This record gives sequence, C-alpha cells and structure tokens, in this order.
Amino acid sequence: MDGTNLIQDLAIVLLAAGFAGSLCKRVGLSVIVGYLAAGMLIGPYTPPFSFISDVDRIQTLSQVGLVFLMFAIGLGLSLTKLRRMGLPALIATGLGAFLMLNLTQLLGVFVGWTFMQSMFVASMFVVSSSAVIAKIVNELKLSHEGSAQRAVAITVMEDVVAVVMLTILASQTQSGGEGANVGSLLATMSAFVVLLVGAGLLLVPRLLRRLEARADPELQTIIVAGVLFLLAFSAAKAGYSLALGAFLLGAIVAEMPQKGRVEKAFAGMRDLFSSVFFVSIGMMIDVRLLLDVWPLILGLFAFVMICRPLACGMAMIVCGTHPREARRAGLLLTPLGEFSFIIAQLGVSTSVLPPEYYPLAVGTSILTVLATPLINRNAEPLLRVIERIEPRWLVRALEAYHGWLQQAQNGTSSPLAWKLIRGRLPQIGIEMLLISGLMIFSGQILKAVESSFATGWIEGTRFDYVFWGVIGFVILILLVALWRNVSIVIMILAESLGQGTRLPAPIVEKSLRALSGIGLGYWLYAILPIEALPGWGWIVIGVAALVVAVVFSRRLVYWHSTWQSSVQDVLNEDPDGAVGVRATARTALDRGLEGWDMQLDENIVPDDAGYAGNNLAQLAIPSRFGCSVIEVERNGYVITRTGPDLRVYPGDKLLLLGNAQGLSAAREFLLGEKKTAGETTEEFSGSILQTHVLPEGPHAGKTLAELQVARETGVRIVGIHRDGTKIINPDGAQRLNANDSLLVVGTFEELRNFRRWLKGGGETTPPFPTNPAPGLPARS
Repeated sequence: MDGTNLIQDLAIVLLAAGFAGSLCKRVGLSVIVGYLAAGMLIGPYTPPFSFISDVDRIQTLSQVGLVFLMFAIGLGLSLTKLRRMGLPALIATGLGAFLMLNLTQLLGVFVGWTFMQSMFVASMFVVSSSAVIAKIVNELKLSHEGSAQRAVAITVMEDVVAVVMLTILASQTQSGGEGANVGSLLATMSAFVVLLVGAGLLLVPRLLRRLEARADPELQTIIVAGVLFLLAFSAAKAGYSLALGAFLLGAIVAEMPQKGRVEKAFAGMRDLFSSVFFVSIGMMIDVRLLLDVWPLILGLFAFVMICRPLACGMAMIVCGTHPREARRAGLLLTPLGEFSFIIAQLGVSTSVLPPEYYPLAVGTSILTVLATPLINRNAEPLLRVIERIEPRWLVRALEAYHGWLQQAQNGTSSPLAWKLIRGRLPQIGIEMLLISGLMIFSGQILKAVESSFATGWIEGTRFDYVFWGVIGFVILILLVALWRNVSIVIMILAESLGQGTRLPAPIVEKSLRALSGIGLGYWLYAILPIEALPGWGWIVIGVAALVVAVVFSRRLVYWHSTWQSSVQDVLNEDPDGAVGVRATARTALDRGLEGWDMQLDENIVPDDAGYAGNNLAQLAIPSRFGCSVIEVERNGYVITRTGPDLRVYPGDKLLLLGNAQGLSAAREFLLGEKKTAGETTEEFSGSILQTHVLPEGPHAGKTLAELQVARETGVRIVGIHRDGTKIINPDGAQRLNANDSLLVVGTFEELRNFRRWLKGGGETTPPFPTNPAPGLPARS
C-alpha cells in the first residue's frame, strides 16, 4: 500500500498546488505564494485538512524539485552572460550582499541571535527574487530604463551569491558551525567549482552533440537528467549542497546550442517537482507559530524594505551609477524569493534555526512581494521626498564622486604592461584552481573509482599507484601550461620594472622566476595529499613527471591548448541569439528618460496591418506624430539603422520615442482600433539612450545638417536641452551650441564612436536635468 499512498499524496499535493496557484495568478500574485498556501492548508499542522499520509516521502520528492529548480536557474544564467554583465555589475552585487550581510549581523546582536543564526537570516536577506522583479519591470513598463536593467542584472547575479551562501552554510553546519574557516571553505569550494565546470565544459558538449546527432530527444532528456542527478550527488558527497551541482550543470548547458531543446524538455519536470518543493515548504509551516511571530515578521519586513534599497543603492553608487538611478534600482531589489525558503529550510532541518523561522521567512518574503509593486508604482514621489530631506553636503559629495569616477573612466588608460598581462591572470587563476581541485578531492575520487570499477581488476596498492599516475599526468599538463603563463607574465613585468627601476631586465626576470618557483613549490606542497602514498612513491611519481615534462613538453602544451580551445568554442557560442547578446552587453549602460518628458513604447505590427510593406518614409511617423523610430526588432534580431527606406512587415516590433500624446497617437495608428494578441512585454534588448554635453570646440555653432553626426558616428540626436528648453526630434537646421545637453541613441559601439567624435569633451551626465522646464516644444 506504500506505493498507493504515495500516489494519493502526490495527487493531493499537485491538485492543491494547481488550484492555489491559479487563484493567486488570477489576483496578480506569484504562483509561489499559492504553492506555499496550499502546503499550509494540506500540511500536518492544519487540521482537519491534514490529507498527507507520508510527509517524509513528500520531503524526499521535494529534494528532486530543488535539483530541477536549481538546474533551471543555472540555465537562465550562463557563464557567458556573467562575463557580459561587466565588472561593475559583479562588484555591485558582491558589495551589496556584503553590506546587507553586515547590517543583518548587526541586527542579530540586538535581537540576540547566535553567529550561525545571524548568518542564516542574513543569507535569506541578501538575495532578491529575480522572477518577481522581472514581472514588476514588465508590468510597470520599466524595461527600457537603465535603473530597471541594473536591477535585473544584479538580481540575476544574486542567484550566484545565494548558491555560494547556501553551500557555505551547508558545509558549516556539517563541520560543526562556528569553528569552520570561511576563507578555506571558499577556496576549496572555488577549486571544486572550477574542477566541475572544467570537466563539464570538456565532456558535456561532446555528449550533447552525439545525442543530437542520433536525433533522439527522449534519450537526450534521460541522459541529461542522469548527469544532472550525478553532479548533484557529487556536490553532496564533496560536502556541499545538492543545489550547487545542479546549478553548475545548468550554467554549463546554457553555453550550448542545445540549450533551447534541453530547457523545453525539462520544463514539465521542473514545474512538476518545483511545485512539490514549494508545497513541502508550506507543509512545514505551523500556522500557530505564524501567529506567534507576526510582530517579528513585521519588524523584519520593515528592516528588509529599508536596508536592501540602502545597501544595493550604495553598492551601485560606489561602482559608478548615478545616485538617483541607483536609488531607483534599489527600490526594485526589495522582494525576497525562493532562495529565502531554501535557506530557511536548511536552517530548520539542521536545528540551527528554531521551527518558527520557517513561517518567519515565508511571511517576510510574502510581505516584500506584495509591497514592492506598490512602492515602485509610486517611486518618483518617494524619490523626490528622499532628495528633499537628503543633506546638501551628501548630495554634493555623491555628485562629485560620480563625476570624478566618470572622468577617471574616460580619461585614464591602462599601462601597457597591464594590458599585456591581464588576459593571462585569469588563466593562471583557473589553472591553479583546477590543480587544487584535483589534489583536494582526489581522495574522494579514488574511493568512488575503487567502489565502482576497481573490484577484481587491480588490487590494493597497485591501483593507488595507477590512480595517482593518471592524476599526476593530468596535473602535469596543467602545470606546464601554468608555468608557461607565469613565465610570460614575469617576462613582461621584468621589462616594465627594469625600465622603471633602472635595474637590468635579466636580473629582475631571474629574481621573479625564482620567487615564483618557490611560491608554486610551496603551494603544491600545501595541497599535496602526502599521506596517500609512502615517500618513495611520491619521489617515483615526481621523477617520472619531470622526465615526461622535459621529453614531451610540446605534446603536453598541445593537449592543454586543445582543451582550452574546445572550452573557448563553447563559451563563444551564442545560444540566445543576437537579442540576448545585445541585452546582456549593455545592461549596465542604458540610461533612463526621467526629466526629458519623453517615453519609450513598443508596438508590434499586426498581421492585417494595411501599411505592412511600406517604408518608414511613407509612414512619416516623426512628422505626423512627433515620434522617432529608434529601432525595429524582426525575428529576434534588432535593426538600429532605421533609415527612411527600411520597410516594416507583420510581426515587426517598432520601438518609438516621444511624448505621451505623440506615442498614443502613433499607437492608435499602428495598431488600429482593435488590440493585438501578439503584443508582449519582453525585456528591452535594443539601442542605448545616453545624455552627453557638447564641449567647446569645432562642433559648436554648427547645424546638425553640417555636422552629419549620424553618418560620422551612427548615433542619432533625438533631443537637445538648452537653457531650460527641450527640443525633441530636432531637424537638420537646428544649430548646436557649446554646453548643450544632447540626448543621443545608438548601439554601444556607435556611442563609443560618438564619444571619440566629441574628442573626449562630452562628459556623460544624468539623463534627468535638475530643473525640468514646464514646456516642451517639439520639432518635427
């Protein structure tokens, strides 16, 4: 009857999740709220609705849901996407998490939490819900705003922070908690991640290509699922969370052309088991405890709504975002999400947190999800209040810092030596982490291989020598490549230091080589598992490795280069198409339109549009409606050169820029009286809007027709702000004066050409003048 009871329990869980999720979706809430409510309703703590006969079995199935959920999150966050988000977004995410972590720990001192309890609660609060934020951005039509795109970039990066925190907390609870060395744990986890990702990038692409060649989607789904559970199990056996292995496989598959098929194949299983996961979390919530801790829930809700915008906004300001835009993005980063539940579940299951922290985490999260849309609908009045009460000295200090940072970014150039070595440093770091991972986890790999394959093949000590011989050979390939990279860096540094210190370059180079050799030797000694073999065994392996390195050095370098090339090919593939590249490449660059009294609007050309096939000159949108056609998206590709001869076709998405009245008239013309069913609110993925100041120089005093800015740089000037007056869509006869604020639109490369055209004199300024004029004369 156990099997029948399990089927009965699954039926109850899924039906309850479906009904509750549908109800929440109808009233505009996240389906996750419905899943949690369903779990509370049918769970063991809510009689007489305790329908589940075997709660432990459902909890086990929820771990399957966790694996699929983390795999889906990894699929949405590829390694290439992280690289394209840029260093400022990465630093801002880490700094915001650090500030929030310290603020929560400070709160824990006053509340009386232990160190580990403070760490768990802080980990719940450092991560926002990317799904909720994306939904709010789309509903409020903020996808064109630079602040919204910064918020989306940071919330995506916070998923990585959450995985790291989850792994650290799981390892600390297993190792006894407060005595664990976080620095050593992070270093070991980094080595494990690099080892797993390196092996995955080497093997998974080949596996998927072979499966794709067989044209059997059923086998592909089954084998990928098997690899998914194997990596999750490997992460758990290595002392980390199941979530880490599943997340890493998702990030690896996200780099490959087969991503779309895999994502589609796993969508059903992800939805099924993730709903079981969230329902199981709801089942563990005791409603009576929820009523007991509601004052603490309200207090933590207020803490999150105040401290998260402050921490995230300050982090973005430090990384170069304008203060007003950083505050606007901070308001979007308040809702807590699924990671808060996962971390709370871990804390309660390991007895670090008391049982009432389950409903505490869920209640706080639900309140933030409900409050965030309300706050962001009224963000502009709230920001104006903040600006009025903000001390003037602080405003001047932040503006001065922002201006200094922009001047430093635009005016300084890196030394030649740094330009030559900066590409080698990540390679050195990755190779060291790979070697560390192989050394640190070699004992666990050996046990796994012995238990699976070695029985009856090679007995005892012989197998140990064979295993360490293979590991030594792999490490030797990496060591040869590592030393080559280190030697190149030393050679460049020696030449640079020799010029600066007047020391002979050969002496500097030999000294650096000696220091590097000593350092690498000490590092290898520190990570070498000496107890695995007797001393003479290591001597034999070391001598053999030295002979192989001398005799076959070129072959070793060739093998390393082949692996590196295959990994690079995977990372250079674009599974998302041109639109995804554009969206991620400029997430931290787009500027908003506050203060210009202009808006952006998307319109999809209907299938039965009478003007389909006409070019933009025939449509005459600028002269008829006072709007500019910024770009056209067609079949997933963005056309930014919207000349008068560009024709529009059904399904094209036109991005228009203008005032509210003009956009409304243009929409009425483009869409007609009836609504279009194809209209979507996808994430903005086109041109960049920036404001620049025209400096004194040869361009001042000339008309736009004389300057031919579009022909010279590719950008278009769509607005001029001069002495409190704004000129929208200026014509060719408009003359530009020094210190005019120019609103320009173009791609990242075109804006770079425009800054060169300004000859370094065009300082980028906030796209919102401090004293907006009441009138807005438009030019056609």
